[in-house]
Amino acid sequence: MKTRPANNSDIKKIVEIHLLRFQNFFLSSLGKIFLIEFYRAFLKKPGLLVVLEDEDKIVGFAAGSFNNTSFFKKLLKNNLFGFAKAGLHIFFTNPVALKRLGSNASKSSQEMLIFAELLSIATISNKKGYGKILLSAFEKELSNENNKLPISLTTDFDNNDKAIMFYKDCGYEILNEFESYNGRKMYRFIKKT
Repeated sequence: MKTRPANNSDIKKIVEIHLLRFQNFFLSSLGKIFLIEFYRAFLKKPGLLVVLEDEDKIVGFAAGSFNNTSFFKKLLKNNLFGFAKAGLHIFFTNPVALKRLGSNASKSSQEMLIFAELLSIATISNKKGYGKILLSAFEKELSNENNKLPISLTTDFDNNDKAIMFYKDCGYEILNEFESYNGRKMYRFIKKT
């Protein structure tokens, strides 16, 4: 097994894994076209996209930011043309989603704490410890860049005991509870570096 920074040729497999693991999540509802452009934008800083390979096949990924300050605005600039193309598609297929995208982006820019952030991590189903390997590789990539910021992530509050224990076992602590779009209860975890 090995981890490495992702490249453009990895994006379709990353999207495939995302759709497999996050079937009922908002970003998945935006479709493959959006997800391809979304993850492609993480290839440029301040984005960070890491993949895990097992027997030369991508089996997982972790996506996040070196710094959350105005991150989604910077992500948009990283792939403006791609997001415009995907947004046009969404406008005709799921126009209500554009409002939610805008709402989510504006809320993230109002965050008062400054941190690096894990935004998405997913692996194919396994019993080989892929998640811990990926999370450790993501943290290592941050530290390789002399990033001294704490690392944050959010996860669901309800019916999510396995993920909550996973993050606690990896050294993350609950910073707070909050409600996201439509009153969905969430935890924000933090890990000091």
